[in-house]
Amino acid sequence: MLLVFYGKGKGKTSAAVGTALRALGRGWRVAIVQFMKSWDSGERTLMRRLSSRGMPLEGKLIWMNFGTKEFVNPNDLGNYAASVNMAFSYGFILFELPKILSTFKPKLLVLDELGVAVHLGILDEYTAVNFLQLFKGSMERHAIVTGRYVPSTIKSEADLLTRLDEIKHYFKNVKQAIEGLDL
Repeated sequence: MLLVFYGKGKGKTSAAVGTALRALGRGWRVAIVQFMKSWDSGERTLMRRLSSRGMPLEGKLIWMNFGTKEFVNPNDLGNYAASVNMAFSYGFILFELPKILSTFKPKLLVLDELGVAVHLGILDEYTAVNFLQLFKGSMERHAIVTGRYVPSTIKSEADLLTRLDEIKHYFKNVKQAIEGLDL
C-alpha cells in the first residue's frame, strides 16, 4: 500500500516512524529514508540505542539521511544546500534504492519529506510518481511518503491519504524546536 501523510500540521514524521515501529514489532524489514534532513532525530537515536542494547534490529532496519544542515530556500534552488540535496536525492532514488529493494527487501519503506523534495523540484515529480507506483495497492510491500507539501500526482496514487492540519502550535511563541517533542 502507498500511505501519504501531508499538511502543515505537526506529526507527519512521527506517524510514519510510529508505523515503522509497529512493522518492526511484527518482524518486518523496514527502510527509513529522510530527504533534506541530516540530523539525528530522537527517533533515530532511540533505534540506535535499542540496537546497541541487544534488540534484534540488525538485519531488520536501515535508516538513512540525505541532506544538509542548511535550510533549502525555495527561492534559491541554485544554492549549495539545494544542489547537495538534489544530488543526494537523485543518486539515491536512481542508484541506491533499487539495490536496497532487491537485496534488503524491506516490506515497509518510509520516504520522509519526499513530498517537499518533489514540491521544491529537488527530485522531479515524474521520477517519484513512477517509483511510487511500485507500492500502490500492493500487499507485499508498502511505502509511506511524508511532507508538508505533496504534489497532487502523488496524493492521487495513495491508498491512504492523511492530512495533518495545524490548529495551534507552541512554536509561534517559543520560536525554537524542542528536543524530545520536535527533534
